[in-house]
Amino acid sequence: MAVLVSLCLCLFLTACTTERKIYVNRPIPANLLSDCLPNLPPKSMTFGDSIKYNEHLLNVIEKCNADKRAIREIGGE
Repeated sequence: MAVLVSLCLCLFLTACTTERKIYVNRPIPANLLSDCLPNLPPKSMTFGDSIKYNEHLLNVIEKCNADKRAIREIGGE
């Protein structure tokens, strides 16, 4: 009996929605799927080099986030 009630509840939940999702297969440009690889740090690093390297790493992260944002826009989210 509990199984029958659970089944009916599931049907009610799915039947009440009016929203329809339409999936469109759009190709994602290859430049958005490429890896975001930072340059290797220098072998001997000064404090100033460390600051420049951290700035480089942040720029790589920003580029990757822009790629992911563009992929989400293509997907329509």
